Amino acid sequence: MDFTPVRRVNAYEQIVEQIEQGVVSGRLRVGDRLPGERRLMETFSVSRATVREAMRVLHATGVVDSRPGDPRGSVVLPFSPDVLESPLSRMARQEGTSRVELLQFRLLLEGQAALLAATRRREEELTDIDAGARGIEDLAQAGENIDPTEFGLRLRAFHDAVHRAAGNRLIEACGAAVDGALTDIAARRLADDPDPVRRVRRSAADATALADRIRAGDAPGAQRAATANIYRYYREALTADERVALQPMVGEPAASEAPA
Repeated sequence: MDFTPVRRVNAYEQIVEQIEQGVVSGRLRVGDRLPGERRLMETFSVSRATVREAMRVLHATGVVDSRPGDPRGSVVLPFSPDVLESPLSRMARQEGTSRVELLQFRLLLEGQAALLAATRRREEELTDIDAGARGIEDLAQAGENIDPTEFGLRLRAFHDAVHRAAGNRLIEACGAAVDGALTDIAARRLADDPDPVRRVRRSAADATALADRIRAGDAPGAQRAATANIYRYYREALTADERVALQPMVGEPAASEAPA
């Protein structure tokens, strides 16, 4: 693959962009080695520090395996969805991402994950989903002693099990990225709820009903239940504008679509 010289302003970013484009286009394939540092310095007309910064970024994002000073050059790695988790996590937690944007993404993600999980129906994964639902139910039995942080963690464990059961590593990685932010929101909502026991019991019933639909292979029903459950949990705290933004994705959950 031929590279072209870059400007010295933000030069490392331009190196990163050219190499990433090479991977995307197929000119650089998994297992290919980039030229060594000295050759890259000459090719891009930049300093060693600039080349090393570019390799550091490419290594951090999972594009290459880079070792400073290695004369053999960095090697192109196979794509891993795990590299999405860190930047998505930062995006989900930063102030520029609104609550409605998080919920829109979550509704899309959870609905499709539930649909795929119900389609695949692997026994080991179904067992994990059932265990996650039981974990929420066990917490509901604690009555007045429910810990909001523990509630958030058990919700996350249940959804993580559904993501794994979907059999799609991108869904799993994206779910892990946004779960942290939404787990915090769920815990805060419970802490502020005047009747936390009722809310946890409803969440336990929702999780159990969703697990049952997935196990039964009811893919459309699982998808509808997953989105209805999430929307209902946050609905009371949403502004009118937020409800309008979410309406095309869920509508008002019908009583027949969501267990009491």
